[in-house]
Amino acid sequence: MAAALTQGFTPWWVLSHSPTDVWSGPGADAVSFGPAPVGTPFRVLAPQVSGRLHVYNPRTDNVGWVDAPAVGPIPAPTADELAALLTPATFEPWWAMTHRPAVAWSSPHEDAFAWNRIPQWRYLEVLGPEESGRVLTVDPRIAAYAYVETAALGLVGRPPQNYFSAPPPDDETLALPGRVVGSDVDSYERPDREVYFSADRLEHNTPVTVQGIVDRGEAGTWYRVGQAAYVPSDKVRVPRLPDRTFPGRWIDANLSEPVLVTAYEGDVPVYAALAVKGTVAFQTPTGVFRLLRRVQNETMDSATIGIPRTAPTGYYLRDVLFTQYFTADGAALHYNYWRSNWGYAGSHGCMGMNYDDSLFFWNFASVGTVIYVHL
Repeated sequence: MAAALTQGFTPWWVLSHSPTDVWSGPGADAVSFGPAPVGTPFRVLAPQVSGRLHVYNPRTDNVGWVDAPAVGPIPAPTADELAALLTPATFEPWWAMTHRPAVAWSSPHEDAFAWNRIPQWRYLEVLGPEESGRVLTVDPRIAAYAYVETAALGLVGRPPQNYFSAPPPDDETLALPGRVVGSDVDSYERPDREVYFSADRLEHNTPVTVQGIVDRGEAGTWYRVGQAAYVPSDKVRVPRLPDRTFPGRWIDANLSEPVLVTAYEGDVPVYAALAVKGTVAFQTPTGVFRLLRRVQNETMDSATIGIPRTAPTGYYLRDVLFTQYFTADGAALHYNYWRSNWGYAGSHGCMGMNYDDSLFFWNFASVGTVIYVHL
C-alpha cells in the first residue's frame, strides 16, 4: 500500500534490534497488530510521538507504530538489500548464558505458564528464532527445554568441558548438622567457584546437613550439603568432636566463635544452631550443668539480678519464649528476638537463638538434661 509521509519530513530507515509489537497508534489505548520479528526493517514516516514511530512495514506492506527504543537507524537499503532483510534466515543454534535469574516458560505466548526458575549464569542452547520476546532453549546438562526471555540472555561461546563433568566422589562421607557462617555465601553445583556452577545464595545461620567432604587440594576443602550442592568448608560451622559425651539426650555448647549449640543423642549429633553468647563483662559460665527449670513464656527484667532497667546494661523484655535455665543465677537457653548476631557475643550470659532453634531445644530437652558448656 502507499505510505503517506508527513509534509516536510524526510523518511529514514530503522531495523528492530529488540522485540516489539506493531501498534495501531502512539497512545496507550493503541491496539497491537502483532509482534514484529527482531531484524525487521521499517521506513519511518513521521517524527516520534509518545515514544513510538509511525512506520511503513515492508514485510506486511502496511503501516503502524513501533516502540522507538526497540529500533535503530540503518542506511536506506537498496531493493536487493531490502529483499535480503525480508528473507527468513536459516536459523543456526547458538549458545547463551543467563545474566540474571530467568523464568522457564512453556511457550512464547501470553498464556504460557512458568515451569521453573533458571539461576543466573546458566548455559543454554538457543534452538529457534525469537518469538514474542522469547526463544526456545535447552539446558544441556539436564535436557530441559523451555522458552526464555531474550532480555535475560547474552551471547556466549560453547560451554567448557568441565561444565558437563559429573560431581566428584566424596573423599569422606558424613552426616553432620551445621550452619552457614558469613553473609552472602554461595552454594555451587560442583566444588568449583566458577560462576556457571553457582546455585543458591545462603544466609548466615542457614541450617545444612554436611553429607560429604571433597578435598580439591589448592582449590580448598568443600562440604557437600545436598545431592549436588557444595559450600566451601570455611563457610559452614559443624560440631567439633567433644572431649566427653553423655548417655541419652544432652546438649553441647561450644563457645568458640561462631558459638554452636548442638543436640546429641549419645555420641551422635542430631541438630546444631548458632547462638549469641555472653559478652566479656557478662560471660557465659562454662562447665557441666543440668537444666534446672523451664519457662515457656516470661518477662526478663534486669532489676531481678541487681541491674536497674534504666542502666546502660539494663533490660526489660516481654514474651521471651522457651527459656531453659541451667544455673541458679539465670544463665539459660532461650529465644532471642532482639538480636541476630548469631554465633557471637552480645548477651548477659545466656545463649540466645532464633525462634525455630529455641523451639527445637525446648522440645528436645527437659529438666535434668545435661548441658556441657566449654570453649
